[in-house]
Amino acid sequence: MKKNSLNYYKEASTALIAIILLTLIFGFNDNKPVFIFKDWLKNLVNVFIIICFVLFFNLLGYKLAAKYLGTNIKLKIWNSQKFKGKLLRLKNIDLAYTTPILAILIMLISNGRIFFSTVLTFTVEKFKVLGKRFPYLTDYHVALIVVTGMFFNFILMLFFKLTNVELGIKISSWFILFNFLPVSELPGAKLFFGSRTLWVFSLIFFLVNIFLINSLSMASAILLSFLFSVVFGVIYFYFFEYMKA
Repeated sequence: MKKNSLNYYKEASTALIAIILLTLIFGFNDNKPVFIFKDWLKNLVNVFIIICFVLFFNLLGYKLAAKYLGTNIKLKIWNSQKFKGKLLRLKNIDLAYTTPILAILIMLISNGRIFFSTVLTFTVEKFKVLGKRFPYLTDYHVALIVVTGMFFNFILMLFFKLTNVELGIKISSWFILFNFLPVSELPGAKLFFGSRTLWVFSLIFFLVNIFLINSLSMASAILLSFLFSVVFGVIYFYFFEYMKA
């Protein structure tokens, strides 16, 4: 019981840190010509509320998919330790930048116009359990967990579209796109190395949807996105997976 409570506390703390970081990243610049603290604070509160929903839907997708596959995930703030080496050396001193620093630097340099929103990742318990629906958990199954989380965010983005919450659409779009980055231990890397074809299919689907959601009806945007993703997915699989097999 104590162990479960401790794990819950750690995950809740990790999620809260991610929410605070993302709130700062998206709320730093309120795009007003003149800085008015009251308006800036109001915008920050709105961002905080939306970030809570975005992260909740993302984690809900992860958790439900993991539970269906008979495993557990452990949340953690992503760091870039894998990039530690010659490219990040200064006077024989290794420099290891953590994502919070990287995200805040990008925010400051771009004056809050580039939202490096991939600050959270997870690890998966891979084990063999007899009697389970999926006794052997593979990288492809982990990729499915990632896609499920992103799909839940996509559903939330559609809800923001229906309710005309422009800030919600904006935050959801950036959050989804940056979580496709196939580097280090990010969700995008888990998806890419679990199934490159699924990564291409999903990226095209979400990317086209994001570009079309404000100019077409939801049904048209989803249909065109699905068609584009199928075409590019089949092309990628045939030329880069099947032909090289």
